[in-house]
Amino acid sequence: MMFQLAQGGNNLTSLAEISSTQNISYGYLEQIVKPLRDHNLVESKRGFGGGYKLAKPASQITIGDIITIVEGPVAPVKCAMEDFSSCKGPPDCKAKLVWREVTTAINDVLHSITLQDLLEDTDEIENLKGEKSHEHSLQRP
Repeated sequence: MMFQLAQGGNNLTSLAEISSTQNISYGYLEQIVKPLRDHNLVESKRGFGGGYKLAKPASQITIGDIITIVEGPVAPVKCAMEDFSSCKGPPDCKAKLVWREVTTAINDVLHSITLQDLLEDTDEIENLKGEKSHEHSLQRP
């Protein structure tokens, strides 16, 4: 949805059109557009000729922003979410160190790729994957 809106620039795109083009249910789009609008990533115009468009430039919206707003915090395991407060493991659990690094690496990549990067179809995304995978080393907090 967001990529299609980015492609449309300042043109308004209806949810029906996005649903048809992206093969995403209209009902699901209605659910996800509300938090995106509430967080000022999209804006809407009602009525004839209405629809949705990005509320700010594609260069200012990251994939991480979108996923976090629609789905919540990104973590490979539940106990790695945010500050590990939901972790039921022992306080000296060694896996926390690994999950913290994995979570940080995932979020770094997601927050480094913008909709503009996707529009430009640059090699930068491939470079980011390589750079980010080598940046993180296990470090104790």
